[in-house]
Amino acid sequence: MRPAHPTRTRRGTVISIVAVLAVFLVGMVAFAIDTGYVAGTRTQLQAATDAGALAGCEKLQVWSGQAIPEASAKAECKKFAQANQDLSVRDEDVKFYRYNPAAAAGSRLSSTYSITSPPNCCEITMRRDSLANGQLPLFFAPVLGQQKADVRSKSTAYMMPVKGILPGAPMLPYAVQIDYYFAACGQSRIGVDGKSIGTQDNWTVKADGTTVAGADGVKEIVLFSDTNSKPGNFGSLDIGSNSNGTAELNRQILNGPTKADFQSSDFANKVAADGALYTPFYATGDTGMSTSVKDKFEQIKGTSRIIPLYDVVINPGDNATYHIVSYAVVTIVQVDFTGNPKKLWVQPALLMTNKATASSDLNSTVSYGVYTPPRLVMP
Repeated sequence: MRPAHPTRTRRGTVISIVAVLAVFLVGMVAFAIDTGYVAGTRTQLQAATDAGALAGCEKLQVWSGQAIPEASAKAECKKFAQANQDLSVRDEDVKFYRYNPAAAAGSRLSSTYSITSPPNCCEITMRRDSLANGQLPLFFAPVLGQQKADVRSKSTAYMMPVKGILPGAPMLPYAVQIDYYFAACGQSRIGVDGKSIGTQDNWTVKADGTTVAGADGVKEIVLFSDTNSKPGNFGSLDIGSNSNGTAELNRQILNGPTKADFQSSDFANKVAADGALYTPFYATGDTGMSTSVKDKFEQIKGTSRIIPLYDVVINPGDNATYHIVSYAVVTIVQVDFTGNPKKLWVQPALLMTNKATASSDLNSTVSYGVYTPPRLVMP
């Protein structure tokens, strides 16, 4: 007997199922392609804004009382961002802040800043949306009614003033009285001779480090008094051994103090556990200058150097002890050892170094014009 309902072959059943599933499969592939395209574009924008924020932040370096270089910082930020992505950046999308890591989370960024409280943070947003550069066109999403997508990236970078000096930092083994530094920054100050500290603007430091005669808008002051009968404002420091001689001074003028200098038995008690030299501290030295160091000062003329600042000096001459209260940066623009007293002319300058520790609180500044390298942050 044959079955009442014989089995029949139903041709094309698998094809119809595949056809239905193919719609979903193609949709998933299309979604993956467009999603990957958006993600890749966002990654490229992120790399561009990271570079822009770091570069713009570096341009925010200032010495005490210097005008805030907002225009040059904004230009530098855009330059590096656009070098990575050839897109326009709106002026409104580059912002500057004061970033204080010591503040409570959520309140570390402040848009309020001034010459006395300058910004140290740069933020940039790069976008492909209706505000700039147009939305990102998609490949397959238009089938589902989504023609384009907004893509944006934001980066924030900050830098901190230096707090402590590490071995290898380009620090001079000489100290200058703090009022002389501030006088060079444009403030009216009284010198160690009881007279108003005079300034001049007779030298220009060129981009290649050479110095030429002529004003550059940055004031200079002379280190050492103008007459032999007056006390000095500038003297050598014993960074290391208390018996530092000319050889050590020459080496430190050119290259800064070494780890061995910091570990000297005469000096080690001034150095913190992390190996840094923090202010305030006392250092011995003398108020004179040997002619034998002239050549070394000539060699570093036109370059930026960290210099310790003192408020008071105890005892005269070879028995001098300086109370170091902060650090600053100067450039030596002229050396004159032909007369007596010998003289150096310096002007305020800027320096960024990784041979230092960063301040942990922006409101407790202990250095002027010297910064640690910028870093990216999620504020």
